[in-house]
Amino acid sequence: MAKNKIWLVILFAVVVYVIMGIYADWNTLISAMKSFKWIFIPLMIILTTVAYFIRFYKWNFFLKTAGVQINLKDNLFVFFSGLGMIITPAKVGEIWKGWLIKDINGENLSRTVPVVIIDRFTDLIGLIILSLLGILYYREGAYILIILIAVFAGFFIAVRSKWISSKIISVLEKRAGKYSGDIKEMHKTFEQTMAPQGLVFMSFVSAFAWFFECLALYYVIVGFGEYVNIILSTFVFSFASLAGAVSMIPGGLGVAEGTITGLLQFFGLNSAVSIGTAIIIRFGTLWYGTILGFSVYLLFKNRIILERPKIE
Repeated sequence: MAKNKIWLVILFAVVVYVIMGIYADWNTLISAMKSFKWIFIPLMIILTTVAYFIRFYKWNFFLKTAGVQINLKDNLFVFFSGLGMIITPAKVGEIWKGWLIKDINGENLSRTVPVVIIDRFTDLIGLIILSLLGILYYREGAYILIILIAVFAGFFIAVRSKWISSKIISVLEKRAGKYSGDIKEMHKTFEQTMAPQGLVFMSFVSAFAWFFECLALYYVIVGFGEYVNIILSTFVFSFASLAGAVSMIPGGLGVAEGTITGLLQFFGLNSAVSIGTAIIIRFGTLWYGTILGFSVYLLFKNRIILERPKIE
């Protein structure tokens, strides 16, 4: 992501948080923040980090399924560097991981980009699975989940159906010109990574990973001296993350925070605690991941990429 775009995202985030502070009343929000038990911050970071390592397992599984060979150290570098792209719309910037692998071992993007897409695909399915746990609390959210399930089902059918995929490939090949061979390679990779058994299992692995971040939200609420049950906190975080992703706003900024705040208020928390909770949990998930990703890349790029002989 270009430096000027990063600064624009940060500026937008500042505006969002200022508006949230005004909404809650600064004095009331500051008072709520002072009452927060900061011992829960390290716990939140630990839970989020555990979630990242579970997602790495999923990412590594899909790479192996696609036949992409990369050693563990390099793959850890690629995965954690990719976290820096959390602040892109729906995390689409994570496609950058395909370029990192290409720089490391020369792997064709037609094999790595589909892996990034399927990895993100299962992330969203995992969030839907968790959101369904709380739909009894907030039935209005069922409409969004039904639409998303329909979209994912359509994508799955399009990839797995030979008739539909052949028609799509034919159209894309005419537009791709000299890259038409990459279209077929990408479809082959999609087929490999979307085998039903592996896709279903990895979607539940994804749900398990996201649950740790939902658990982090639960403990942030506890840190404010409030209480909601774990199922409800799981629904709030997963549904807010889905809303942020489908909004296509960088990092879901404003949308995810607003959804967390609105739902927590809907379920009985006051505005200051709801907004304080949203700010802290987003620091521990969105901003922690972003900082971690860029830090890993800047610290290890010379050792992993720049010192390697150039691959033609």
